[in-house]
Amino acid sequence: MPDVTVRIAGANGDGVESSGALLMKVAAKNGMQAFGYRGYQSIIRGGHVWFQVRVSDAENKLHSHGDQIDVLIALNQDAITNQAPHLRQGASVIYDPTKIKVDSLDASKYRLAPVPMLDIAMQVSGDPIMRNTVAIGATLRLLGIEMKVFEEVIKSMFSRKGEKVVNSNVMAAAQGYGIEGLGTIHQIKGDGRSRYVLDGNTALAIGAYAGGCKFYSAYPMTPASSILHWFAAHADRGVFFKQTEDEIAAINMAIGASNTGVRAMCGTSGGGFSLMVEGLGLAGMLETPLVVVESQRTGPSTGLPTKTEQGDLLFVMHASQGEFPRIVVAPRSVEESFYIAAEALNLADRYQCPVIIMMDLYISEHVETIEGFDTNSITIDRGKVVASNPEQGRFKRYLYSADGISPRAFPGTPGTEHVAPSDEHDEYGDLVSDALSGIDKYVEVRRKMMKKRMDKIDTMLKNEKVFAPGIYNEGADFFLVTFGSTTEPAMEAVEILKGMGFNAGVISFSYLMPLDREKTAEMLKGRKLIDVEVNYTAQLSQVIMMNTGIEIKDRILKYDGEALTGKEIADGVVPLVSRK
Repeated sequence: MPDVTVRIAGANGDGVESSGALLMKVAAKNGMQAFGYRGYQSIIRGGHVWFQVRVSDAENKLHSHGDQIDVLIALNQDAITNQAPHLRQGASVIYDPTKIKVDSLDASKYRLAPVPMLDIAMQVSGDPIMRNTVAIGATLRLLGIEMKVFEEVIKSMFSRKGEKVVNSNVMAAAQGYGIEGLGTIHQIKGDGRSRYVLDGNTALAIGAYAGGCKFYSAYPMTPASSILHWFAAHADRGVFFKQTEDEIAAINMAIGASNTGVRAMCGTSGGGFSLMVEGLGLAGMLETPLVVVESQRTGPSTGLPTKTEQGDLLFVMHASQGEFPRIVVAPRSVEESFYIAAEALNLADRYQCPVIIMMDLYISEHVETIEGFDTNSITIDRGKVVASNPEQGRFKRYLYSADGISPRAFPGTPGTEHVAPSDEHDEYGDLVSDALSGIDKYVEVRRKMMKKRMDKIDTMLKNEKVFAPGIYNEGADFFLVTFGSTTEPAMEAVEILKGMGFNAGVISFSYLMPLDREKTAEMLKGRKLIDVEVNYTAQLSQVIMMNTGIEIKDRILKYDGEALTGKEIADGVVPLVSRK
């Protein structure tokens, strides 16, 4: 078996997430590939929750959290009821026979593994929460993973709680591991090389830090909150973070910080971004470099606060009144989140405009094993920053220029005093309504300044190579068209379809605005295309249609709050490509 999917299920507050994190770290420490994703509700305690960990051999890179369950750890009765439909035939079910009934499960279809988790936990530590550790021990036995690495992970995770807690966890897991008759039914092999376990938000935060971000502001909002948590935990490393009173303050503080010369970023979800929209327009008028992270969840309004969606694309691309240059980018993987965060800061400085990084709950919160990042590849480009006034007289902060990019100066630079206004202005920053008399002069300045700002788009497309999609398996018979987090599951679908005799490829977008229309049209024209998105209205296909005139009629769309998996995509593709 190439990979095994383990789902830990119980109630919010049962330690489900910590158990999943523990299993992920054990797999990573063993040199295996692992992918973790959780399903949870917005209430603090109670309600059904689960954490799914998919583990594979070292050479088998995982692209999604998987579909059917191979091993279910049921921590309460609801886990049996709610997860039974997701069990693969032959799946193992680990449960406590003193607390849970499995009469509803067909014993001929599943491998029932009774483990007295609570009794063992109380004997070892007197703490019922330790039953999770007992279950993890039993799971390691099923997967053929030795206890030695588990002990190392336990020490690293719980050493701060004291030797007694560490020893109790090790003993609890050992007893679960040694349950009579359990046996090993899956042999997952690692390469002995320890890997990192990261989620998308953490990778993004580390990338921003590597790229020179010195200021981060946000009001906590799922699923963007953990970016703020990372910056708060690393504030001693020369980064200032601010938890603001609301998202309006968050974006305006970031704009203020950027105007002082500090590389600044703010973050939120769709509802918070709605409040940031006026500030976004302010950054556009001031031509202030700014990076905004918008991690999507379901909408409208509060929607499903803890579920994923890609429903904000068109909103983000057109947010705020008027027209001004912006860059919209959606990382396609945890690894890419790191590099895009660093490059977003460069792009914001280089073109003096807002850069919006579109995450979503799936890519923000899922965890996976990665090899590490090439920090040596990160460079810092501050753009047209001047050390002195390049001309005699007053500083022309908004100088008309062929490429649309004017000289920028940090406060305190000799001879560069200027006004940064929110109203339309001339080259000096003086408001046109105050500085000019006569409608002809007013109109001329407005036309020239508007064109100057918008000329940045042509400069971006000329200088950067990223504003066109990438392609995988160019000789394929048909292509799945994706952006952001749907790309990795689509890559998995390609492999599944290959096993079914289909030759599929992927055309994926990370940089979405501005879009290189000619290169995009050239890549898409004449190919059989299937749009894959996690929204209702196929927003990416609308963007493609607007920019190239190419209509993608075949679509696989999901909008129930759950993430797409490779198998779901493959199942959706088959009838589309098999029809006559």
